[in-house]
Amino acid sequence: MFVVLVLVGALSLCNAYPNGAPKDACATMMPGHKYANLTTVHAQTTPSPYKVMVASSQYSPGATLKVMIVGPQFEGFLLQARHNGNTAPVGAFSNPPTDTKAVTCTSGSDSMTHANPNAKQNITLTWTAPSDARADVMFIATVAQEKNMFWLNNTSPMVTLAQGYKKEVYGNDV
Repeated sequence: MFVVLVLVGALSLCNAYPNGAPKDACATMMPGHKYANLTTVHAQTTPSPYKVMVASSQYSPGATLKVMIVGPQFEGFLLQARHNGNTAPVGAFSNPPTDTKAVTCTSGSDSMTHANPNAKQNITLTWTAPSDARADVMFIATVAQEKNMFWLNNTSPMVTLAQGYKKEVYGNDV
């Protein structure tokens, strides 16, 4: 009986976010997971088995774009569109598939995360570009295969702003 109580107590100290990434993760994309002894879980340093793919290599202001996270099953994620070199998300996500939800980091539904720790695989998300878009974007994701195993900086190829729209320079965008 004592062993069971100790195990239950230790498990309750495990710090994870089964209902979505915390707001603290918005800029750094670090999930903030902790082991039972309250030490921080660090990101994997091996190559990520996950890819962030986009349905098109370019976009127009106000247009929607399908974004996919593909690879083995995973429990959690945080996905944003960003201008190269910036940490603020841009655009908005909508129509979240099962087990996912849109969240606000800076402004309305600018990020997507998991809604629960159910297994997910090869999910497709819908992103809408800002109506005043002026720069190329890249999608960036943190993907947690499980609480103690996650990869940072899973990035899509750069998605360029369609010709005919005035571009502004952000980070390394040209």
